[in-house]
Amino acid sequence: MFLKKLVLSARSGALIRRITILSFVAITLSLTAFFIVLFVMNGMNRNIKTRIMALEPHLTTQHSPAQENDVKEVIGSDQRLSYQAFDLIVRTIDGQFRGAEALGYTTEGLSTWMSQLQQMRSQKRSVFFESGIFSQLQLGTNEVAMGIDLARMLGLLEGDEVTLIPPETLLLSSLETPLFQKVTVKRILATDLYDLDSKLMLFNSEFTLKSFSQTLSRRSGDHIWFSSVDKANAVQKQLLQKGIKSETWQEKNSDLFFALKMERLMIGTFLGLAGLIASSSILTVLALLMSQKQRDIAIIKTLGMSQQRTLWLFTKMGLWIAGGAIALGTILGVGISLYIEYNPVNILPNIYYDSSIPSAVDPVFVGIVLLVASTLAFLGSYLPAKTTLGIQPALLLRQKN
Repeated sequence: MFLKKLVLSARSGALIRRITILSFVAITLSLTAFFIVLFVMNGMNRNIKTRIMALEPHLTTQHSPAQENDVKEVIGSDQRLSYQAFDLIVRTIDGQFRGAEALGYTTEGLSTWMSQLQQMRSQKRSVFFESGIFSQLQLGTNEVAMGIDLARMLGLLEGDEVTLIPPETLLLSSLETPLFQKVTVKRILATDLYDLDSKLMLFNSEFTLKSFSQTLSRRSGDHIWFSSVDKANAVQKQLLQKGIKSETWQEKNSDLFFALKMERLMIGTFLGLAGLIASSSILTVLALLMSQKQRDIAIIKTLGMSQQRTLWLFTKMGLWIAGGAIALGTILGVGISLYIEYNPVNILPNIYYDSSIPSAVDPVFVGIVLLVASTLAFLGSYLPAKTTLGIQPALLLRQKN
């Protein structure tokens, strides 16, 4: 009743009423945008993490053949693929150069890797996915599969021939014969991971790049996928005790995850500041109310309302405005985010890896935001309302209009 009569009624003053309405709308929109933007970023980060965990090994080891038994003892029954990797320079017949990472598996390993790609792509319904096209990858002698971004940068199509050159070959003198290998691009792959699509080159380690076995960039070991990704850190510690180098998927992609975390932090900070600035207008509303309604407050006190009840009355008036806006903003923000989570919005063009806008609602984060926002709303209402304690009814009512 007091909120309606003193703030929202036509007789309360146009300035106070307009500022109150604007404050309510600003807080609602700020909180709605805050939840939607952060939960959409959560969904995008979740999709990136899902794709990484599908194709990136949970643990990568580098060891010599003599340590093979130690690795088997620690890994147990988890999926393990032996690999060879080279850092190479790719040269096309047109003279285009680009660095690439050549990754070699056995025939069985290639089939396993491709089945994981097919499963991930079918679940994500990628714009590049076509049912059955990735079911098999048969690479013969001097045949490779190349990431789609790497192929685009080099202007390659399936069936083109390229030359692979180890980087250390460039340091040889003009009198020495350089080491190189000509291969044919049999398949162009799209994994929806830029780090892979822009530098990945798959080959069959049983038939191809045998002449590169003594190059300095050669690495060999195992790519391991666990039934539970949480096992990676524990197994890494056991391998380290046996003197075997290893790297988890978190360590390999630490730069990416740190960049995503900083992006969320900065965007969340600016959106939070925007909401804080909008909510500070509640202070203006109550300050004007205290200034223009001193006689009304004096009358209320004269009618028998105590100091504390008067303080609590105007605090509640501020809480009704701010709390109502917080509740409405939370309902709208979380509601829209939940709808996007279960019904992704397909509005982005197909040039992006994710053509849909995903979302991932975090109930714990919602609770934390509500707690912080409610605390700030209480302080923003209580501090201006404390000025009612200094109003003396006898002095004000003795004054003439």
